[in-house]
Amino acid sequence: MSIAALLDALAPLRHAAAALLALSVAACSKAGDAPAPPAAGEPAAVDLAAVTLRIGEQTGVVKSGLEAAGQLEGIPYTIEWATFTAGPPLLEAINADAVDIGAVGDTPPIFAQAAGAPIRIVAVTRNRPEYKAILVPKGSSVRAFRELKGKKVAVAKGSSAHYLLLAALRRDGLGMADIVPVYMNPNDAQPAFASGDVDAWAVWEPYVASNVRQGAAKLLDGAGLTDALSFQVSSEKALADPGKAAAIADYLARSHRAHEWSNGHKDVWARKFAEVTKLPLEVAEDMFAHHEPRYVPLDDEIAEAQQTMADAFFQEGLLPQKIEVSKVIDGRFNDRVPPR
Repeated sequence: MSIAALLDALAPLRHAAAALLALSVAACSKAGDAPAPPAAGEPAAVDLAAVTLRIGEQTGVVKSGLEAAGQLEGIPYTIEWATFTAGPPLLEAINADAVDIGAVGDTPPIFAQAAGAPIRIVAVTRNRPEYKAILVPKGSSVRAFRELKGKKVAVAKGSSAHYLLLAALRRDGLGMADIVPVYMNPNDAQPAFASGDVDAWAVWEPYVASNVRQGAAKLLDGAGLTDALSFQVSSEKALADPGKAAAIADYLARSHRAHEWSNGHKDVWARKFAEVTKLPLEVAEDMFAHHEPRYVPLDDEIAEAQQTMADAFFQEGLLPQKIEVSKVIDGRFNDRVPPR
């Protein structure tokens, strides 16, 4: 698949920096369907038929998984989907009250909290660390990560790939000052990488699989460097709304069931993902070979992992202030996922 074709396939992602896309799903229940009885801790009397839940995602992986697993059927509220190039602009939309909840990597909530955004982490998945990687273009003379010292590395600032890059540098006794970071989102980084304007790119799937198929080399992935966590993040405002909170509880339960089903049917998930994104099936299959997110409870172990990351960014001078990540962790929906 050509680079131009990849950008065309992911074209909707280019327009997500500030606002929702015109991508809505008629996710209402069928006539006569009734919402399930509320679980413990949910509002007792909520008319979910009157609720619209605005969900942000990246690359179509969330929606495709829910569709493949049949979890978008019979929903008693309306869903409006919005697609973003990366986690940071998604959280900007949550901060602007344009989105109610969205899935992002481990790093975006850290930068959003440091900026004072009224966010709450409400669920967490642990994935395989190969989902993100540091690539060099086809024909590059760079063979080892340490050889990137003094070179230009593209990365989306505040993204999960940003921490992968920082962790790899720290492992080798280096810091961000030892490279030339070029901060750009994937829609800008892709052509810069393909043209050789940058020497390497820290990024996630499906960009990893697509570029490797085009001859790019993988210097390293997240194995041994990151905890491969992703979060469902909401806003204080959405969680204070009884209707939104009830819809979020239902959505997280559906998302958990979708992951459990889809992880056991990766061929179906890959086909649905290819259909949603218009990417070649072989790229989707490469991606899902190491994409296996599983919900785990929000607990002290998760908070400690996030705090380690936040402290690393602060020590590197990338955060305006030191933060306590436990202040934005909200475990009210832990009953929606299995015990560890």
